[in-house]
Amino acid sequence: MLRVPLWKNRRLSQLLTALFANLPLYNFVTAKLYTGRLKSIPLPIMNCYACPAALYSCPIGTISHFLVINKLPLMTLGIISAVSASFGRWICGWVCPFGLLQDLLYKIPSMKFELPRPFVYLKYLMLALGVVILPFLFKEHYFCMVCPTGTLEAGIYWVAVSSMIANMAGAFFLFKLAFGSMFLYGSIFIKRPFCRYVCPLGALFSLFNKLSIVDFSVDKKGCIECNLCKKSCPVNYPIYEDPNSPACLRCLNCVRVCPVVNLRTPDFGPLFSRSSNEKG
Repeated sequence: MLRVPLWKNRRLSQLLTALFANLPLYNFVTAKLYTGRLKSIPLPIMNCYACPAALYSCPIGTISHFLVINKLPLMTLGIISAVSASFGRWICGWVCPFGLLQDLLYKIPSMKFELPRPFVYLKYLMLALGVVILPFLFKEHYFCMVCPTGTLEAGIYWVAVSSMIANMAGAFFLFKLAFGSMFLYGSIFIKRPFCRYVCPLGALFSLFNKLSIVDFSVDKKGCIECNLCKKSCPVNYPIYEDPNSPACLRCLNCVRVCPVVNLRTPDFGPLFSRSSNEKG
């Protein structure tokens, strides 16, 4: 049982973010897409622009779009740089709604396993090729076309409510469904497969983990490598190997469960307590 006060609960934080990013939920009833002024602002989470209720744009989709039209997404790059330099992958641990969905799916009783560690580098390849190089060269939004978040939030809905879009979807939509389903189904067996192996936004954030103000340290003398940190981690990472690794989501689970893991700066004070025993 999760014994964490509401204001310390990552799941609540992620759920509130999902609601904040998609406030006009009535658009799912009216089958309209929000196109107001807020849509020009990229929110640093994976939330599809084409989702009927999305108030803000997706930073990955925005970067891809601007490269397709041979322009630089200066505002998006500025926002991503500021967030990344300040917090690293903290956004992935505390804010991303798609991460919450994967966390919940992993709680379904099943056999659990891991992919070989080198697979984590696929997300950098996805960022470089799918978001930057191929869209710039061939003028197509390659990552957005297959993004599991977009398929879940927008693709399935629009195909269901629009006969015109359904007729245009064709066999490629079946591929999109299969690709997205692979990560949702895989989340039952592997901790956060999309975040760890594919997400280009997570790849961007991870580049700044060692520079961000969210700075972890591990008392090497006191660490017995019991892997309690790894068991509590959403991405199964043993924090003692590298406290500021690009793999770390800054979720603070390891800080709560292990006395030799510390958050050096900033002083988050009441954000966590070692007695709260959060495992989510």
